[in-house]
Amino acid sequence: MAFFKSKPWTSLAIVLTMLLVSVNAYFVFKDDSKISRSYFIDEFQKAYIGTNTERVNKETIVAPAETYTITADATSLSTVNVKRGQEVTLNDLLATYKTEEVDDELTKLEAERTAYENELSDLEDALSQIENDYDDTDPKSSINTDQINEKLSVTLKLELAQQNSASTAVAILNGHIAEANRQIALMDAQIEQIQSRQGLISPVDGIIASIKEEAGTVTFEIYSTEKTMLAYLSEDEWQKVSAGQTVDFKVNHLKDSLSGIVLEKQMIATTDDSIWGNELAKSAALPQPTNYEVALQQGDELEDIPFSTTGKASIIVNEASDSYKVDKSWVHAAKKKGKKIYIIGQDGKIELKDIHIDFKTAQSAIFTDNLNEGTPMLSDKKRNLSAYSFRTMPVEKIQWQHFKKLDWKHYIKYIIF
Repeated sequence: MAFFKSKPWTSLAIVLTMLLVSVNAYFVFKDDSKISRSYFIDEFQKAYIGTNTERVNKETIVAPAETYTITADATSLSTVNVKRGQEVTLNDLLATYKTEEVDDELTKLEAERTAYENELSDLEDALSQIENDYDDTDPKSSINTDQINEKLSVTLKLELAQQNSASTAVAILNGHIAEANRQIALMDAQIEQIQSRQGLISPVDGIIASIKEEAGTVTFEIYSTEKTMLAYLSEDEWQKVSAGQTVDFKVNHLKDSLSGIVLEKQMIATTDDSIWGNELAKSAALPQPTNYEVALQQGDELEDIPFSTTGKASIIVNEASDSYKVDKSWVHAAKKKGKKIYIIGQDGKIELKDIHIDFKTAQSAIFTDNLNEGTPMLSDKKRNLSAYSFRTMPVEKIQWQHFKKLDWKHYIKYIIF
C-alpha cells in the first residue's frame, strides 16, 4: 500500500497494463473468439507424396486350378489301378478293361479300318481310270460314272457326274482320298492305344481326388497339379474386385511372399456344396449371409504346398501414384464447394485447401492435388483462416531442456501480439 501511495503513476501504469493483458487474453482465447490469432497445434499430419492403395484383405485356400471328371461303365472294368491321393501323369492307366470288352472294342475298330481301306482302294482305282480316259486334248461335257467304279458311293457318283471337266473330278477324288487316309490313321492310333493300355487312361498330370461307383458307373475325379488360391467376397467387396487386379499373397508354410492377379470372380453366390468354401470355413469366417468365390492366380507354382493350405491375400482394388494421404475424418465438407482440408501455409497461416479425393480406405482419404511435400495438415475443427500457428515443440518428444530455452518474454509476447 505504501508503494502505491509513494508512486501513484507507476502503480496506475502497472494496473492498466495488467488489465490490458487480461482483456486481450480473454478475447483471444475464448472459444467463440473472432480475432485472428496464433494456434498451438498439437495434432497434425505432414503431406508426403507417394503411391497409395486401397486393398481388400481376405483369407485364402489352396485349390486345384482345374478339376477333371472321367467316367466308365463299371461292368466293363476288371481292375481299378489307382487310389485316392495318388499322383498320375498323362496316359497313366486308371482302370483295366475286361478282356472280352477289349476284344470287342478292337474288333469294332478293325472292322471300321477295313471299311476305310476298301473305300481308299476304290477311290484310287477311280482316280486312275479318270486320269487314263480323260485328258485336256479330249474334254468331255460330263464324267461317265458307270465306267469308273461301281463300288463308289451313290453320293460320290452323283457329285462326279455333275462335273464338266476331268480336272474338277480329280480334285474331288483327291479330297476323298485324303479323308480316307486320315480316318485310317485315326483308327490305327485308337487300336494302338487300346492294345498298349487296355484300359481307361488319365488325360492330364494330376492327383486322384476321389473314386466313386454309383448306378453302375465308376467316376474318377482328378485335381490338376497346377494350383490356384480361392477367396470368398462379400457383396460390397465383389463390386470392388475385378479380373486382372494385382494380389499379394502370404501362404502358410511358405517363407517368401508371392504376387499374382485376380483370375476370375463368380457371378453366382457360393452354396453349401462348395468343397473349398466349406474347407476354408473351418479356420476362417466367411462373409455372411452370402459370399462369392474368386480365383486368384499366383505367379510362382506351389509345388510343395498341399491342397487346403490356408493363407492371406491382399487385393489392390484402387491405386494412386504421386498422391497424398490424410485421415478421412479431417476432410472438411463444404456445401456446394467440394472437399477441403485445413493446412498451414508457407507463411505459417491457416488455409483451406481444395482437394479432389480419388478414393477412401478404412482410415484415410487419398488425393492427388498439388501440395508442397511436408505441408502440415490439420484436423477438421473450426479455425480462423489466416491465423498464425505453431506446432508442438519438439515434434518427437517434449523434454525439459526445450522449455528452458523459453523465458517469460516469449510467453508475454505471445499473449499480447
